[in-house]
Amino acid sequence: MRTGLLAFVGAVALSGCALLGKSDPVVPRYFTPEYEGGARAPQLRSDLQLRLGRVEGWSHLRERFVVRSSAREIVQREDLLWLERPEVYLRRALARTLFEERGVVEVLSGRAVTLEVELIAFEEVAGPQRARLEAHVLLRDDRTVLLTETVTVEQPVEGNGEAEPARAVVLACSLALRTGVTRIADRVLARLAGEAELGSNGGGR
Repeated sequence: MRTGLLAFVGAVALSGCALLGKSDPVVPRYFTPEYEGGARAPQLRSDLQLRLGRVEGWSHLRERFVVRSSAREIVQREDLLWLERPEVYLRRALARTLFEERGVVEVLSGRAVTLEVELIAFEEVAGPQRARLEAHVLLRDDRTVLLTETVTVEQPVEGNGEAEPARAVVLACSLALRTGVTRIADRVLARLAGEAELGSNGGGR
């Protein structure tokens, strides 16, 4: 009886090893959604000053690609990863756009209008396939909120069925990131310009 039991256990173990051996190992691939920036501003806008504060992502936005299959379900892929967390790319893109391309003066200490951004979504959405970025923008001084808005961008994934569908998704994410950052910069600069004009007219609060 004991010999038969051992033989059965051994057979199960061997069959399990055979099954595991047939499955292909997951080899992760790493991508970046970063894009080339535009031309540097010819000069700094001394009338527009800003501190870039917290830029944070929701807890599920890490290195793994996020795919949304429905309004209430998301999955994280093990084979496709970002080199860094999505909020890192967002912060770098915001800094480059605002301070280098738009010429806003970056404030590092003291009182200043502060921009804070919360990245809610940076994902692939199924049916129809598209990349989606959603970010909540908060612009404030030391007393009041000057701007609060949620910016949402959806970018279609082109080239479905190609040999490299992952690259098509990454390109769509990159375009969504660029469009989202441009919209945020436009909103922020318009509000900063309004505050600067208000101050120059003696209408400071």
